[in-house]
Amino acid sequence: MNFKILNTIGEVYTPEARTILEQLGEVDYKNLAQAELLKIISPYQILLVGLGLNINREIITRGENLKIIATATTGLDHIDMAFAKERGIRVLSLKGENDFLDSITGTAELAFGLMINLCRLIPLAIESVQRGEWHRENFRGYNLFEKTLGIVGMGRLGKMMARYGLAFGMRVIFFDPYVNQELFPKYKKVSFEQFVKESDMISLHVHLNSETENMFTKKVFEKMKSTAYLVNTSRDMVVNEADLLDALMTKKIAGYATDVLSGEIDFGGVIPSGHPLVVYSKNHSNVVIVPHIGGMTFESRTKTDVFIAEKTRTHLATMI
Repeated sequence: MNFKILNTIGEVYTPEARTILEQLGEVDYKNLAQAELLKIISPYQILLVGLGLNINREIITRGENLKIIATATTGLDHIDMAFAKERGIRVLSLKGENDFLDSITGTAELAFGLMINLCRLIPLAIESVQRGEWHRENFRGYNLFEKTLGIVGMGRLGKMMARYGLAFGMRVIFFDPYVNQELFPKYKKVSFEQFVKESDMISLHVHLNSETENMFTKKVFEKMKSTAYLVNTSRDMVVNEADLLDALMTKKIAGYATDVLSGEIDFGGVIPSGHPLVVYSKNHSNVVIVPHIGGMTFESRTKTDVFIAEKTRTHLATMI
């Protein structure tokens, strides 16, 4: 095999996965902005990407030699799937790889960690100590014990989150129209309306599609408890950020934690100045934002890099 491969994960790509890729041909490891990718994509036959690039019609058209786009993600909204199919390009991903994905726990662990940080004001308490202060009463938070944890999407991550909730002594309910109650006797399946009214903590674990885009809007926030917290490690557009910001400012909900932001696919490593939610978070303790780090653990990165490299090699073997 002697394919020309562009790996946009860059030099941080896992060594074990590098070994696999380099058996397939010439590999270039580059961290690229969208415009840079557009300029150099033409000669490459295989493209490896993460979530920082938008593989749109323009990129695919310019990549006239592309045979494979490989992404170590379950969500595929950063790739124009219809146009890739039209051009005969195979998209390889983690979607549907359930046996493998059951061992990738990073995003669920982060979601639960964000929930704890939000309820216990941990980021602010740390900053206070770093300033030399020791004021316990300023950081009185809330327990998770005996609260109701509501989970949207009872797939792989939702199931993990539910187990963590039980371990903390929480009542767990879920909304998922595609999952039967019988599969999860320890948790209670409810309608969306009941879910919104009863949840003290809501954690989102859904893919972005026509059903989930703008799932949480002003109408929903008005039905939530004013003491409720929302955690989003899913996709930015599942939550309408303008409506969210209004709900936070008018105290319709108690707080929000996330590792996804509107427009992040175009950030290029730098958040635009004036991003409304980021600006709000600078002066309010009820918002916690981290930079899309759900899957960014050493274990998760190693496993997913190797898995996608192996999947690419296996697919190429069927083409020869």
